[in-house]
Amino acid sequence: MMDNKWFWVAQNLFLLAVYACGAAMLIDGKTDSVMVWISAIILIAHVLEIPIAMQVLKAKNPAPGRLVLGTLLFGFTWWLPAKKGIYEVF
Repeated sequence: MMDNKWFWVAQNLFLLAVYACGAAMLIDGKTDSVMVWISAIILIAHVLEIPIAMQVLKAKNPAPGRLVLGTLLFGFTWWLPAKKGIYEVF
């Protein structure tokens, strides 16, 4: 299952939905919403994952912008499949 690209794509789509809900609530002024806090915590965790992703994907020589954006948005659900060759790294 973990070698199936759609397993990872589904997780990435879920993360995008969480971010969209959090952003919508933030725009609506609901800064104390649980979804806003969950989105913020996930984003902070992903920022902290950037050095890990750089180390893990060093041999694949990804473009820095793609590495940072992919890790910020998706975290390990992007760089782990990229390491396994499920996602293309360029």
